[in-house]
Amino acid sequence: MQPAEASHNPIPANRQDSIYRLAKERRVVKVAELAELLGVTEMTIRRDLEALERKGLLERTHGGAVYNDRVGLELLYEQKSTLHQTEKEAIGKLAASLIEEGDTVFLNSGSTIIQVIQHLDTGRVKVITNNPLVPLNVRSDKLEVYITGGELRRESFTLVGETAMYSIRQVYANKAVIGIDGFSLRHGLTNTIQAESWLNRLMIHRTHGEVILVADSSKVGKVTNFLTSSISAVSTIVTDEGLDAQYIEEFGRIGIRVLLAPAQGE
Repeated sequence: MQPAEASHNPIPANRQDSIYRLAKERRVVKVAELAELLGVTEMTIRRDLEALERKGLLERTHGGAVYNDRVGLELLYEQKSTLHQTEKEAIGKLAASLIEEGDTVFLNSGSTIIQVIQHLDTGRVKVITNNPLVPLNVRSDKLEVYITGGELRRESFTLVGETAMYSIRQVYANKAVIGIDGFSLRHGLTNTIQAESWLNRLMIHRTHGEVILVADSSKVGKVTNFLTSSISAVSTIVTDEGLDAQYIEEFGRIGIRVLLAPAQGE
């Protein structure tokens, strides 16, 4: 039985603050749990979640909500590469196993992409990338690797600009493996740098097949400055076992396959 509540609540903002803090701490919250914890009806909680969603603080899901983490500052490549290393290696290994003989594949920038190329050992695969670190990390002689050229962004070790965009426009890939700064059910795939966002979007647009998002679970719910694509452009998400089951359910609800990379040694 739902608890009774007064017809007029004088401090709804305080309740919403509590909901927001809980969502930030837990990343995922459920309507029924919030109603019991805060002593109000589920209908009231749903109204609160609607209000928080309008403010861009949460995203409502079936039966609850997930936290939105807005990030404005770009981490340098050296900083990113030291984070979640075990998870990234497992993700890279699993994503590499999705590449099949004869595929033409876009790989973009990022430290998780380096783990993909290090584990990729499939014959007759063509790799097109704007990541200048990819050739230095190829461990297989079965791959054909093409570099886009372009302006080097030293902060992220990424090739961007019109030369890079022109190179991508000359290719139709049947798969793309894309790393990003944040991904969200409502706000999609986002990047902190506009030039990188444009190029990633073009890779997705030029892919006539599976778009594979590689991202550790710390990036779910994060929203950065520039939109790369809606989440519906993604076919498969490869992430780690830290992803909450509520996210897996919600992604599956819109037709996105989620693969969880087991921790190394399991």
